[in-house]
Amino acid sequence: MVTKATPADHTETLYSGLGRIINAEIFKLRKRPMTRILLVILAGIIIIVNLLLLAISKVTLPSPGEQIGSIQNLLGLPAAIPFALSLVSSFGSVLAVILIASSAGNEYNWRTIRTFIVSCESRFKFLTAKLISAGVFILIGMICGVAIGFIMSLITTAIGGYAFDFSFATGSYLWAQFLQFWRTLYVMLPFILLGFLMSIVGRSAMPGIATGIGVFFLESIITTFMRLAGGWIARIPDYLLTANVNALNALADLPRGFQGGFGGSSTQALPSPAHAYITLGIYSLVFLALGFYIFRKRDITG
Repeated sequence: MVTKATPADHTETLYSGLGRIINAEIFKLRKRPMTRILLVILAGIIIIVNLLLLAISKVTLPSPGEQIGSIQNLLGLPAAIPFALSLVSSFGSVLAVILIASSAGNEYNWRTIRTFIVSCESRFKFLTAKLISAGVFILIGMICGVAIGFIMSLITTAIGGYAFDFSFATGSYLWAQFLQFWRTLYVMLPFILLGFLMSIVGRSAMPGIATGIGVFFLESIITTFMRLAGGWIARIPDYLLTANVNALNALADLPRGFQGGFGGSSTQALPSPAHAYITLGIYSLVFLALGFYIFRKRDITG
């Protein structure tokens, strides 16, 4: 007697197969030296930046003014987590682009993509597993970055002779940092998915890495000239990535002068948070949909 498969059976097969592929992708990323190297680079950046700021805060200048005071506040314990997330938002975005572009694009470089697609049963499962497995390691990297930033704040507080006061760690503070953690991931997503898309378009990791990192650094320079041009051109940056990323990063509780995040300015008019959420969400969805569409339609060589 032949039993007809039900929709529930298909769903169970889909998720069980996908889970197997995700486990395989996580295993591959865990075993690759590049994954550990990227984490070490992130940790090194956070450590070096904190030590450099501590050194600057100790320099005797003719008129230290408000800037030195802001740096000293930045090294204090209340700003430890938001400052670490600010560093993750900037430098971590670059490292995340490298991770996701390498994960998707290296299958072309190694000529293993056809074999993996056959074993994965579908292209959708293949790409979904790539994204989820890379997302797991990106989240782990963010958590490690926050932990390292807080430990460095304890060290700089001890070296700088500042007070160890934990009265700031209230429920509202912890909730605010929890939200900022997910906001940080949200502002990283467009760059990550752009790198993912371009690694598929270029059939290699390098186009994804070059485009994701290039847009991340160059857009802030280009939009600065657009702001200076005035008129309708000055409004274009509000619909690009950098201004909206800075608008959400500005929600972090950082000292004055650091609220705008990477490439931001506390004096620059930024879009509203609602505008930023919608704009970044649209970019992320477009990059994601294009990546899946192009990968599904094109011939696979390898």
